[in-house]
Amino acid sequence: MDQVKNCVRSIGEYLDDVETECLVLSNSGYSVDEQVQYSEVLGDAKLITAPGNLGYAGGVNAALAKAHGEYVYVLNPDCLLTDGDVVGIMDDMDKIPEWAIAGPKVVDEDDNLQPSCRRFPKLWTFLLVRSVFARLPGASRERSRYLMSDYGKETPREVDWVSGGATIVKREVLKHLGGMDERYFLYMEDVDWCRAAWQSDYKVIYCPSSKVIHAGHHQSIQSGLQAVRNIHLRWHIISLFKYFLKYRWRTRPRSQFYREAMERAESGS
Repeated sequence: MDQVKNCVRSIGEYLDDVETECLVLSNSGYSVDEQVQYSEVLGDAKLITAPGNLGYAGGVNAALAKAHGEYVYVLNPDCLLTDGDVVGIMDDMDKIPEWAIAGPKVVDEDDNLQPSCRRFPKLWTFLLVRSVFARLPGASRERSRYLMSDYGKETPREVDWVSGGATIVKREVLKHLGGMDERYFLYMEDVDWCRAAWQSDYKVIYCPSSKVIHAGHHQSIQSGLQAVRNIHLRWHIISLFKYFLKYRWRTRPRSQFYREAMERAESGS
């Protein structure tokens, strides 16, 4: 509860100059007493309680159905805003009709940069980045490609996808994109959402002018027997399979718009 309270407090602190509505989606099916307890600490935020765990995509979509603003800021409860520059990002998005999704810079509690923007995965990316095969010769090259190690992440640029834990979405484009694909219970829903945007000739842009603190460690990054026992890792593998099956094992969008955008981004990186 403390994480949620602090997240909501940071929103109120840094976005007090614009009209906002704060929706807190509970995916845990809390009892009436627990809902009252949450409501007491959330202030003006509106609590939405799902009947059960809908998964990440299902939870986001349940909140989207209740949202009314011109922009939607999807934010994990263990995240904190550190500035109000997200308003400037939205102003910039207003000027570019094809700009659909933006992602801020994400750091941990010690201000270490987190890989919140990445390139689309290939069929073998997961094995070379998050398994014992990461020690193979050449694996580091794929890791660098996927995590965009060639990009300093201090200037804005078009990217393949941004983390769904801190994502700014133009509500107007949701008429065409729809919400997140609920076939993914956990993981890959943000990759899929951004890919759907590119395939519909919309842009996804990483914007480091605004910074978010994200606590914790990625639950699926483990190796050996511990990884096999990790439910998060298993969900990740299942979602990867669904993702590649959905796109018929193609690793990049079949979109001339996307290819041209990436060429521009690469030439300026």
